[in-house]
Amino acid sequence: MTLKVWGMRACLLAGCVALASGSALAEELLAPGLLDPTTEDMTAAGEFAKEGPYTIGMSFPGLGNTWIVQMVQETKYEAAKTESIKEFIFTEAGWASAKQVSDMEDLIARKVDAIIVAPMAPATVKNQVDAAIAAGILVTTYGSSEGVLNSAVELNLGGKAFGRAGGEWLKQKLGGKGTIWAFRGIAGVNEETLRYEGLMEALEGSDIKIGSEVFGDWNYTKGKQLCENLVLSGQPVDAIWFSGADMTRACVDVFKDVGKPLVPMTGEGNNGFLRIWTENELDSVAPIYTPGIGPALVRATVALLEGKQLNKSYYSDPAPITNETLKDYYRPDLNDAFWVTSTYPEDEILKNFGK
Repeated sequence: MTLKVWGMRACLLAGCVALASGSALAEELLAPGLLDPTTEDMTAAGEFAKEGPYTIGMSFPGLGNTWIVQMVQETKYEAAKTESIKEFIFTEAGWASAKQVSDMEDLIARKVDAIIVAPMAPATVKNQVDAAIAAGILVTTYGSSEGVLNSAVELNLGGKAFGRAGGEWLKQKLGGKGTIWAFRGIAGVNEETLRYEGLMEALEGSDIKIGSEVFGDWNYTKGKQLCENLVLSGQPVDAIWFSGADMTRACVDVFKDVGKPLVPMTGEGNNGFLRIWTENELDSVAPIYTPGIGPALVRATVALLEGKQLNKSYYSDPAPITNETLKDYYRPDLNDAFWVTSTYPEDEILKNFGK
C-alpha cells in the first residue's frame, strides 16, 4: 500500500469526509487539502454572534520547540491582521495542568468574547470550558476532546494518524519484522499519547518489536542525550520511530558523530529535518503537522463570532512527505526552524526564517 493511499485510508477511518456543505468553509480556514470537515453537524447561523471588535484568549499547554514557536507566531500574526480583533491574549501553562486551569479562569474573569483552548488533556479543563460557556464565552478547541468538551468547534491534526503514518511506513520498510526504538514526546500530553497509540495500531499483526522506548519531550537536546545513551549501549535497532522531528534531527547527528550507519527514521515537516534528510540521503517519511492550525483556529473563532456557520469538527491529514516528494517541500533558502505548511505570506517567511 502506498503512503498516499494509506493517508487516504487513515482519513476515512477518522471520518475525514470532504463534505460539500463545509468544503468552502474549510478552504477559508486553511488552504485546500490541509483541512476537511469530519462531520455533517454544523453550528446554527448566528448562534455565537456578537458585536465586534473582539477580545479573544488562547490557552496553550506550553512552549518548548520550534513548531510551537512558529505556530504561536503565525497565530498572533493572523490575529493582528484581523480588523475585528481588538485584543488577542495568549497564555501558556508551562506543561502544568494546574496552571492551564488558572489561565482559563483568568480569561473567563477578563470577560473575553472567546477562548481557544488546546488542553493538555480534555478532562483537566472541562469545568473551565463549561464555566466559560455559561458566562456566554465562545469556546473553540484545538484537538479532539471525544465529546468531553462542549466547545462549539474542534480543529484537529496529528494524533493517531501521525503515529500510524510513521508506523505503516516502518512496517513496509522492515518487511513486518525487526527491532525499533520509539522516541515519544512529553508524557501525559494528549497529542503524545495519541501519536503513540497510532504507532502501536500500525504495528499490530507484525513481528516488529520495540527494543527501547523513551520520552524525548519533542526536544533536540534531550533527544540527542537519549539517542547517545541508546547508541552507546549497543542495543540493536533496525529503524526508529519519532513523535517529533527535532528528536529525529538529534539522532541523525548522533549516528553521524559515532560513525554508525543510518537506519530508516521517521520525521516531520520541519525544514531542519528536511535539510538533514536531503544532505544525508536518509530513508524517511514525514507527516505534515501544519503550524497553520493556529491561524485556522483564529479564523474559525472569528467566523463564529460573526454569526457564520461552520462544521463542528475539522481534521488536517495531508499526504506525508516521502523520499519522492521531499524536493517539493525542502527550502534551502530558509533556516532549520521553519515548518511546512505555513500561512505566512512569502515576505514574512523570508523575514522570519530566511538565512
